[in-house]
Amino acid sequence: MSIIDKFVHSMTLAGACSRVLFLDKELLVFPLLSLMALCGVFGGLFGPVVATGGLEGLMAYASDPEQVMNDPAYWVVLFILYFLCFFVVIFFNAALIYCAMIRLFGGDPTVMDGLRSSWRVLPHIFAWSLFAASVKLVLDFLASRSDFLTRLVASGMGMAWGIATYFAVPVLVVEEVGPISAIRQSASTIRKTWGEALITHVGLAAFHSLILLIAFLLGITGSTYIETQPAIGVSYIAAGVVIGLLSILIVTTLNGILRAALYVYAVQGKLPEAGMFDETLLRDAFERKR
Repeated sequence: MSIIDKFVHSMTLAGACSRVLFLDKELLVFPLLSLMALCGVFGGLFGPVVATGGLEGLMAYASDPEQVMNDPAYWVVLFILYFLCFFVVIFFNAALIYCAMIRLFGGDPTVMDGLRSSWRVLPHIFAWSLFAASVKLVLDFLASRSDFLTRLVASGMGMAWGIATYFAVPVLVVEEVGPISAIRQSASTIRKTWGEALITHVGLAAFHSLILLIAFLLGITGSTYIETQPAIGVSYIAAGVVIGLLSILIVTTLNGILRAALYVYAVQGKLPEAGMFDETLLRDAFERKR
């Protein structure tokens, strides 16, 4: 399959996901809630620093990377930040994937269905967030080392981690298992299907990058008008911000729907009952190892 074929294939899959989203526009609520909660996390952690006038000291501290990397307090704070972010993202991703599965099997999900599902597996989400934050911290620590080989190993481990955990959230939602079992089942699902090189996100990522580029160009254009024609400048900037945020919400939702559909097909070996995905699309979403 050529690069162009992969891109076209990914766009076709995105179109199938968009039909699910068209039927359940409320699925956009989950990434929106996730984004709002993440803003709350960062506000809660760094808001007091800004409020107490400690921003200047924080910037001075961050200006010496070597000192920062050798400070245990930095890694403790980073772990807390990673844990909270993982918890928020996984909680709402799990809700999104659960609702997507309801739709794929012919149901009509609500936002509360998804939230109740995530609440039901809250202990597993908590455990997974701790585990994922620990792995991320170790990878970051290795990547912060000065030697090239260590950074290369960390990069490879990060890629392997991303592949192995691709189906971790669907496994948490469906099987209600802990992090180790989720990783094992996720990796097994990928191995026993069609390979490890996922190509579908290439198209979605390209589409998202294009939209973000348009939003960025609108913002740049607006900034050139700020001094001479403020109203026009603000309009361009506002349009760029809105387009950028909408693209994040839509692409995140499409990714969740896609992951749910691929998981159903990978585990059960059959199409979702809603009939929105062609079997060839799902089968070719993974590139078979040679």
